[in-house]
Formats: sequence, structure tokens, C-alpha cells
Amino acid sequence: YALENSVIELENSIKFSKESVTRFDIPIEFGRREGVEVPLNSVTIKHILTCIKNMKKAIFDLKKNPINPRKKIEAEELEELEKYVKTVKVSAIGYTKVPPNLIFKNKAIAYENAIVLAMNMDNDIISGAPNKSSLKNIWYTYDKLSVASNKVARFLRKKGFGAHASPPLGGIALYPKLAQEAGMGEFGYSGLLVTPFNGPTCRLAAVYVSIENLPIIEETEHSWIRDYCEQCRRCIKECPPGAIYEHAIEQEAGRLTHIDNEKCFPYFGNNYGCTVCIKVCPFNKTDYNTLKRNFGKQHNS
Repeated sequence: YALENSVIELENSIKFSKESVTRFDIPIEFGRREGVEVPLNSVTIKHILTCIKNMKKAIFDLKKNPINPRKKIEAEELEELEKYVKTVKVSAIGYTKVPPNLIFKNKAIAYENAIVLAMNMDNDIISGAPNKSSLKNIWYTYDKLSVASNKVARFLRKKGFGAHASPPLGGIALYPKLAQEAGMGEFGYSGLLVTPFNGPTCRLAAVYVSIENLPIIEETEHSWIRDYCEQCRRCIKECPPGAIYEHAIEQEAGRLTHIDNEKCFPYFGNNYGCTVCIKVCPFNKTDYNTLKRNFGKQHNS
């Protein structure tokens, strides 16, 4: 983490604020808790090592940024970017400006504008969670998205932009909140981002960029998801350790806490990274627009 923390020393880096929260570091939590072990094998270990390699690469590659990076992207270049991300298996992207309070405490990012990346996990595999296959797919997705985030950053550098890749593992900022700000979905009662393209069955990463004219969405049409969750509550009912709060706890600056980590983490660690809250979510099984249409009919009748 010392390498990651070095970003704060960069000139003009965007630093955390007094309202920022401390990141919940899973590797550290494993180290300090007795009786909590994720069952690993050679395949998952390989994925984890690739993730770590790409976390380091993201920081080392900051030296490759142009001294005077471009700040405006042309429409044709943006279109080219959106086509490129599909070639590296990114499922969706969004754009937002990063508020300092979403940067984790003692962390910093090189640029204040973000391209948020989402990569779908395999719905069929996740439907069997928690088991060895679902754990493998989680790490497989982390692996591929960590590679993709660095590739997107390199793609932008070649065009003269400054870019700071932020792979999915760990993260320097609150990815779900960034994705929400970018219009990619809405928080479900599980605390996960529920997206229109694959429900909560995805992983998130970001690339912080010097580009100042990203097509940032001011308003989204996803707020109805919270109303749906209020009616559904399936993730709360089926969470094996009962770790999802009936009512999210409001923290400073309006931030919501949905999960009791003291209940979630031991079960998560000993049961293949759990994922039951994702598996049972209706947005993981039914088309987003169908759910929205049916929900609207119920409330308009």
C-alpha cells in the first residue's frame, strides 16, 4: 500500500477530505481475524497475483503521463474510446467528476475527472454461489478488469491525455458511489450498485483523467430502484449471516452504510466470498426494463 499511498505526494494530486472514510482492506482483515480463511487454489492465486501486478503497474505508469496533458477530447476520440473499451471486455462506462469525500482517507488521485468501468460477472456461475466456481469467477473478473483499466489508461496516454488507472481490487475511491454519480445505476439495499445492464452482477474500476469535457450526466432515471428494494428486501431476508441492515445507517455527509462488516466478513471469508446478495437479486434474473415497467404498473394502478 505504500506505493499506492505515494500518489498523495504528486504535485496537483486530488486528495481525500475530512469527510473521507477509511478503506475496508480485505487482505488486512484476513490477517487480523482468526478463523477466517478464503479457500484458495492455484487458479484463484494466479488471478490475485495478476491483480496485485496491475495495481503496481497503475502507479508505475503515472510516470508515463505527458508533462502537459491534453484537457479536451474530440467527439470522434470519445467514440473511439467507447469502442475500444468493448475490445477489452468492459461491459459499460460512465463519466463523472470525483468529489474529494469519495476518495478514501490518506489516498489521492492524479486527476479529478473519472471514467468509471464496469465488467459483468458470469450470471450462470454466480447463480450457484457460494461455491468454488463463483469464487473463481469473482477473481477472474477482478483479474480481467485490472488488466482492462491499465489498457484504457495506456490508450488515453497515447492520445496525449493524462491517465491514472485504478484497478478494481482495493480502489482509491468509493467505486459504487462513483458509478452512481456517473449514471450507471443506483444503490440497492445490499449496498451494491444495481445496474440496468446486469443488475449487481458486475465489478467496478476507474481511470482518472485530465479530460475536462467528459459527457457527464447530471440526472439519471435509476432512483426508482431504491423504491423497488424497499418492497423486495430479498437480499436482507436471504443473507446467511443476517449482515444487511433493515434500514441503512446514515453517516456523515449523507453516506449510507448498508452492511454490518462484523457479521458479513467472517461468513464471506469462510464461504467462497459468499455473493448470495447478488445471486438472489431480481435484477440479476429479470430484464431491467421489464422490472421497471411492471413496478410502474403496480404503483400507477
